[in-house]
Amino acid sequence: MPFSKSGTATPFCKRCFKPIKAASFRNLFGFPSLCFDCYAEFGPRWIKWKEAGADCLALFDYNEAVRSTLFQFKGAGDIELASVFFSYQLPILRLLYHGYTLVPVPSSPSHNEARGFNQVEEMGRCLGLPMVKALVKDEGMKQTELSGQERTAVGKMIHLVKNITIRGKKILLVDDVFTTGSTARACLKLLSQAGAKKLKLLVAAKTIWKGR
Repeated sequence: MPFSKSGTATPFCKRCFKPIKAASFRNLFGFPSLCFDCYAEFGPRWIKWKEAGADCLALFDYNEAVRSTLFQFKGAGDIELASVFFSYQLPILRLLYHGYTLVPVPSSPSHNEARGFNQVEEMGRCLGLPMVKALVKDEGMKQTELSGQERTAVGKMIHLVKNITIRGKKILLVDDVFTTGSTARACLKLLSQAGAKKLKLLVAAKTIWKGR
């Protein structure tokens, strides 16, 4: 089951627990849930690329700070960390994806049950976009336990949910990490086939391969 950190009237970083000073960055949505020091440790990059014809954006490299925080969030069920990945850049993200409907990349049911939540859904909630759970994933091993070749077949395990209509909608596909891209490409293809008017992809972090 996920656990929560105790609340306080003083804004604090949900990663390092240090107070977020009043002089720090603040916007119409309040204080971010990540302090500047932790944000800098994440190594913001604003990485843009194309995938299956869709505009894609990753906010960070998949470095050790991001990896360990994702593990605490996903592996340890620390649901309070859900907002730290997008919150610091939230104002521009809300402007960038205004009018879009969020579709989370799915996890297998057993993994959702084990941690008590779907991590991508929880990460995406802070964007304030309407969310449609248009995709489902069959049971299978965690991607971190698969070889590169096995990961390319993961897309075959993802399917559109019946009786959910996304035709004519602008869709923002959201995921936590982009590694080989096989899952993202499969999701984008399915959403395109379902009649999405426009497709974009947002991920917290992207693996940067050497030589690229």
